[in-house]
Amino acid sequence: MKKKFRLHVFPTPEDAEAAFYEAFEHGDLDAMMSVWAESDDIVCIHPMAPRLQGREAVMDSWRQIFAGEADSVRMKITDTRCFQDELLSIHIVHEHFVVPGEAIQHAPLVVTNIYQLTEKGWRMILHHASPSPDTPPLSPDRTPTHLH
Repeated sequence: MKKKFRLHVFPTPEDAEAAFYEAFEHGDLDAMMSVWAESDDIVCIHPMAPRLQGREAVMDSWRQIFAGEADSVRMKITDTRCFQDELLSIHIVHEHFVVPGEAIQHAPLVVTNIYQLTEKGWRMILHHASPSPDTPPLSPDRTPTHLH
């Protein structure tokens, strides 16, 4: 059974970020979308993928990811840098994925998460994940695997 994260008001950007990663690890679409702002201006860019804009496009992308094996992925966040004013909080992190049963070590993703203060608390307005510059390029016969 998937754990439900039901905090509807995120009092801090850190609370919203914790909810985002918990929803990701549990493959919980409802919890994931509770973190995102209710706006057609939100943007999500998964690694090596096109920009998605709007709530429906973002929700559909997470639905597809969670239909795979994303809920078995564990994540460690490191190298967090935060910049915040009264209305926006920018978090730059490294996401380290651990896939149970896989012997390989995945290179970290470099991620920017931006949160905005709304009448319903802090909400995500942008998630942009890119391969680390230390990631070796893919060979032409290998296609990227999208953990998100």
